[in-house]
Amino acid sequence: MIEALLSALITIVSGQSLFFLILGVLLGLVVGVIPGFGGTVGLSLLLPFVFGMEPISGIAMMMGLMSVVATADTFPAVLIGVPGSVSAQATVMDGFPLAKKGQAARALSAAFFSSLFGGLFGAVLLTAVIQIAKPIILAFGTGEMLMLAIFGISVVGTLTGSSIFKGLVAACLGMIVGCIGISPASSEYRLDFSTVLEVQNPIVMYLGGGIHLMVVAISIFAFPEIVELLRSNKAVSEKAELEKSGWLIGLKDFLRNKFLVLRCSFIGSFIGLIPGIGGSCIDWISYSHAKTTVKDNKNFGNGDIRGVIGPESSSNSKEGGALIPTLLFGIPGSGGTAILMGGLILLGVDPGIQMIDTQLDLIYTIIWSLAVANIFGAIICVAMAKPISQLTTINFTVLAPFLISLILFAIFNSTRSWGDLLFATFIGVIAVFMKRFDYSRVALMIGFVLSDSIETYLYQTMQFYKFSELFTRPIFLILILISIFSIYSGIKIINKKDEIAKSKSDLLNSNTNSQWIFLFLLMFVGVYTIFVTDHLQYLGKIFPISVGIFMIIFTSIIGLQMFFGKTGAKVFYDGENLLRDNKEIRSYWMTIFWFISPLFLSVFIGFFFSIGLFVILFLNKIARKGMTYSIISGLFVWFFLGAISHFMIMDFPPGILQSYFELPWPLS
Repeated sequence: MIEALLSALITIVSGQSLFFLILGVLLGLVVGVIPGFGGTVGLSLLLPFVFGMEPISGIAMMMGLMSVVATADTFPAVLIGVPGSVSAQATVMDGFPLAKKGQAARALSAAFFSSLFGGLFGAVLLTAVIQIAKPIILAFGTGEMLMLAIFGISVVGTLTGSSIFKGLVAACLGMIVGCIGISPASSEYRLDFSTVLEVQNPIVMYLGGGIHLMVVAISIFAFPEIVELLRSNKAVSEKAELEKSGWLIGLKDFLRNKFLVLRCSFIGSFIGLIPGIGGSCIDWISYSHAKTTVKDNKNFGNGDIRGVIGPESSSNSKEGGALIPTLLFGIPGSGGTAILMGGLILLGVDPGIQMIDTQLDLIYTIIWSLAVANIFGAIICVAMAKPISQLTTINFTVLAPFLISLILFAIFNSTRSWGDLLFATFIGVIAVFMKRFDYSRVALMIGFVLSDSIETYLYQTMQFYKFSELFTRPIFLILILISIFSIYSGIKIINKKDEIAKSKSDLLNSNTNSQWIFLFLLMFVGVYTIFVTDHLQYLGKIFPISVGIFMIIFTSIIGLQMFFGKTGAKVFYDGENLLRDNKEIRSYWMTIFWFISPLFLSVFIGFFFSIGLFVILFLNKIARKGMTYSIISGLFVWFFLGAISHFMIMDFPPGILQSYFELPWPLS
């Protein structure tokens, strides 16, 4: 074994393999920095170039890209509050508040060191268990998968805001959004408006395919933060310069929380090992673990460095775990490893248990590629952090049009559908008011991510096991205990929040109609879900109807708390009260209008035209920049979109103009 490991290391650091590894790392950094791309998109773009390459070189380039995306996506998560990929969602919670306090360098430093350790931990774990992984994976049946998904939902209590019922309502909303599309149990279409619209209607056709993960992730986290910063008309960071000692402080934070890093790295690798759970909720589970196990956690969500360290450790370690079922059984442990497996097949490598006997050296080459790529990625990120971090000191009004353009492009790139842009706008506006009234957006995301898994595994468990059989399976019982402990920890944290809320009466408002309107809107979603799914088969309707019933119950409880509550009750949280004395603050709706104005323009002149024109108008009218500067900026955006769409072979949505005039690509 030692000889095979050393031989694989020499192979990967010598000759052209090292060149392609570093090339993959550089591509991964670019993909990670651009919001909405992520490792799955990056590997997809890489596949045509990998085809026909020498296997070791092709593997090195793919592993280099995949390994560092979870490191590079920290940049947008910390600096602008937009998750670069789904693995950076939880990092936004405390990383972005730290950047707004002028501690971006500290947050990035702690994140990079944690991510590096997590990546190396995943590689070491992969090496250690590659020979014994088979019985571990086979021990997880659908019952255990179901309990893992339920455990993911159980962390909602620890991540909710001022009210646990608001968190539960948000989780139900996420699960309802996750129900849109085809039922995994009965293959029926749900919540696609087919009961009131024709089947050929574009809305029905779009919703029938379900909602893409990145559409929800970007809109619910990026939209509210951009609206808030645009309204305040200031830089992301509250300090003119970034702290010079931030890198050293971040390293000390990492060392001080070494046991948290170790625990979260193990969580990431372990959950990544289980096929089907995926990396979409691992960072949230680690964030919840960090929040429930550390002392003095009242600052989580407002700039606690441990809220960065926990999820960053696990988001990179999951790749090592996800490679185990991919290499041994040909069962991808995540979306990225699914594309990687396709690349391996293109290179003539057939993943499966036979690799241990016939291609063990190749497995170790993949492991070393994972480890070496993480080291190079961390070094390059540290080197690039200072110039990139300077973006936080620029007035956000100047950055906004470029960021909005990038976000809209990333959303459209999810499935390249007009529907993605429209749905993201709709859910983004809801997220703005969720943040204002302290409905947990994290809970919404967890509910959405786990909705399909819970329903699928519930159906399969009912088919494969008797109820009594489940309680004879040790792993199933252990996961039940862990879930109960998670719920108990959540209740304790909420009780602490009650004490903290008493000292924040300026955020509580019992005299507002907007909260009632928003609550009735959420209640209507639950009622509508029940009404439009009642005609489906039992297996197709039982899950959405159950979620709809719970949503009605939880919103009713919130309504009763508001009706009978006294001034100062936590249910009356309203973030707008923080800004009530600020006369320079911009209105909600005017800011939202500018955010979605490119979409209105796109209806008439097409997406490509409208984005550049939006940048020019925004910089000139809102940011008060000169026309020359604005036009040059618009031309730059057009050039960027044109170049990237050329390499991605992408056509942008046309408008009414394109139906009357034949225009060349990319204007058509």
